Amino acid sequence: MNGTLYDGLGKPGRQGHLVIENDRIAEIGDVLPRGEQIDVTGLAVSPGFVDTHSHCDLVGLSDRQLSPKLRQGITTDLLGQDGLSEAPIKAEDVDHWRTHLSGLNDDPQVEWTWRSYGDYFARIGGAAINMAGMVGHGTVRLHVMGMDDRAPTPVELTAMQALVDDALTNGACGFSTGLIYSPCVYADIDEIIALGHVVKRHNSFMVYHMRFEGRRVLDGMDEVFTVGRETGASQHISHFKARGGLAFGKSSEMSAAMDQARAGGIDVTADQYPYTAGSTMLGALLPPWCHARGVEGLNAFLRDENMEERIRTEIEHGRHDWESSIASSSWDSIAIVGVKTAGNQWVVGKRIPEIANQWNLDNYQTMVRLLLEENHAVSMILHMMHEDDVRHLLVQPWLMHCTDGLMGGTPHPRTYGTYPKVLGHYVRDEKLMSLEAAIRKMTSLPAWRVGLKDRGVLRTGAFADITVFNPNTVIDRSTYADPTEFPIGIQHVFVNGIHAVRDSRETGNLAGRALRREVGAPGSRT
Repeated sequence: MNGTLYDGLGKPGRQGHLVIENDRIAEIGDVLPRGEQIDVTGLAVSPGFVDTHSHCDLVGLSDRQLSPKLRQGITTDLLGQDGLSEAPIKAEDVDHWRTHLSGLNDDPQVEWTWRSYGDYFARIGGAAINMAGMVGHGTVRLHVMGMDDRAPTPVELTAMQALVDDALTNGACGFSTGLIYSPCVYADIDEIIALGHVVKRHNSFMVYHMRFEGRRVLDGMDEVFTVGRETGASQHISHFKARGGLAFGKSSEMSAAMDQARAGGIDVTADQYPYTAGSTMLGALLPPWCHARGVEGLNAFLRDENMEERIRTEIEHGRHDWESSIASSSWDSIAIVGVKTAGNQWVVGKRIPEIANQWNLDNYQTMVRLLLEENHAVSMILHMMHEDDVRHLLVQPWLMHCTDGLMGGTPHPRTYGTYPKVLGHYVRDEKLMSLEAAIRKMTSLPAWRVGLKDRGVLRTGAFADITVFNPNTVIDRSTYADPTEFPIGIQHVFVNGIHAVRDSRETGNLAGRALRREVGAPGSRT
């Protein structure tokens, strides 16, 4: 009672009360409070935040509390990112796939009992927050044609389409691809278009880690626009950025290209984490062809002295069809933030050249040693963006916020701090946009994009996913040096009407559900 209510649709806040009955908002506005009452005078009452880029696919099964997400006001996560979902999966592919993804999605001791996407979807409910998911392009490719670096045959493409169709029928909200990650990277645009037609039939959407995010970022965007134009399917760009020194300053051209595509009838949106560093698995530094023979083949390449010069050269200079992170920036831009073995824990938080100096190796040899000794379960942070570009993109009306937070090791500070940083630093302190505009980009806009009906808004009949915060004090406290500090100012969080955070403390209630896409979600295309 007595809070400032923000509907999530971008309207200014207004004083009022909100009544929750069971899992829904029963009344809102000038109503008489009843039952248990919580005085939220001076606080903002918002729909719960929807994280459009999550890597909780496995951790959400092993750590149901998901404190880093819940404590920053997130009530729904979107899984299956970068084309690398955990399902569908064949039994014989499980060991390879969990190793391949361990630097990205971690590898908690969860038994992979699922095979179809429907099997996996049945497992993801019951955490502290809601879970929605996507089917991954790379996972489908692995299921049909392994890690092969080639185009699919017509029979194989039909089989891939059938798997996407089955996943979208049985729980997946959308389709994702990661065009820098193997095996997605081996696909040409015709393959993506063919799968996009299936997505369109389901009135769903396609999410991209683009093939190019650096000097050729506009080419990466053009590939997304072409698929949207050819299929009519809705498109969404993950962690929108201008990556590396050669791309600094391109954010104006990027936003102009988005505006032009949208004006031309392409339904395309994007998300962004509000930081100048990214984070992913260390193996992403390797040229794509290295991964085409699976983990054992990759290890053989890394141990083969005859292959070293080729791999080194492509990492340090890139290729015409692949943007190398090292060519875009430098070895010194990379810090290791997660390993599995006890013997290598000392490397966490250190940059590649520091580790190389300790081991008396060069940078390339250090990367190889880490990958082999850790069986590829190595995650990294890459300092590769400019703050001016982050700020320019952050305020665009078609852009929503996300964490893209890896959950293992010593994570990127975005895992704990994304939403409080936007609300406290960029909105309150920097005044880059209004509070109601930021809330819309955290709530109704992503709920609409994902297709979550009756979520992302405060209105009678909507699900009671609610975040209550103090707009005068909310701020992130996680840093690169100390990334696991919880934010301040997030006072209460309700998930499906259940109190999940009370007075900034978790209650232990696990009220989250597995969510399907529904037509008629709140929000609207901007």
